[in-house]
Amino acid sequence: MEDKMNEMTDRLSKRENERQSEIQRRNELKDSSRSVQENVKIFTETFTKEKEMIENGINNCKPENKLETTTQLDQMSKNVMKLQKYLADSTIFLPKYEIRQAQEAIGNLQQQIQEKRDQLVPKKKFAFRSKKKSEQTNTESNVLGDISNGKVDSKPVNDLQVDLADCKFVDSQDVVLMKTDEEINQKDVSLARLTNCSIKLFGAPSTVHIKNLNNCKVFCGPVSSSIFVSDCKNCLFVIACQQLRTHSTEHSKFYLHVTSRAIIEDCSNVSFAPYNLQYNDLDKHYKESGLDKTKNNWNDVDDFNWLASDAHSPNWSVLAEQDREDSFQF
Repeated sequence: MEDKMNEMTDRLSKRENERQSEIQRRNELKDSSRSVQENVKIFTETFTKEKEMIENGINNCKPENKLETTTQLDQMSKNVMKLQKYLADSTIFLPKYEIRQAQEAIGNLQQQIQEKRDQLVPKKKFAFRSKKKSEQTNTESNVLGDISNGKVDSKPVNDLQVDLADCKFVDSQDVVLMKTDEEINQKDVSLARLTNCSIKLFGAPSTVHIKNLNNCKVFCGPVSSSIFVSDCKNCLFVIACQQLRTHSTEHSKFYLHVTSRAIIEDCSNVSFAPYNLQYNDLDKHYKESGLDKTKNNWNDVDDFNWLASDAHSPNWSVLAEQDREDSFQF
């Protein structure tokens, strides 16, 4: 009789544990879905705002001053390429319908610019000029086609990110690199192909792209939107942002403040701890960035290569407290 009671108790306990596990799994799925929805909403709002600004710029072009019109249309083309880059960066979480809609909008903007150029600016006389323009148009069309098909080539996109960045550090080694708020506030920043460098970004950038860093240390003030990290190894990142996306990175530490969620893909041996950077004007930069200083999801990491809900991803870990730096002060 006692054995039967014990068996029944074990059965009920097991059933309750399964029920609790299922509730936890559903809550995790719900949280993940909510995070994706938040990212889509942010993308839609930002994309729409930038698209409207470009359309206004195109419509404000006047025929009176052809040189000024050419300069303005060239700037609008550059802004469209930035918008195209933003779309490529966001395809990881956007539904296919949103990608198609954005791709169509970018195509329409390019057409509007070309039509306005044909209307207000005389055609170039020399054949090699037309060829250059044709090559540029074909390149843009190919990238847009790749985006709509979900096949974004990472190398051209990342090269484009570096080329279009407002501020950048590239191709350096064994140096200390620094930019202040006057140089980077609300601007796109790129760090690329750096080795054995210490990089200090003391301000509130709009977006930061980091690619091909080896044995580097990056100290960055609060970033208004996203930080993108790819192809880095043996690095230290002390960073704050709305969203962190990390690709193909290994043996690196992140001291992180993120108000949305951190995403990793094709990464290994990356560890996370709370953001602990200290420098003059940090509080001011938090206000300028719009980040909520009280909200930090530094240990809420999505590994896109690890789908098991009942086990922790082996690709990332929480940095043990005894192994953490108390703070990084400048």
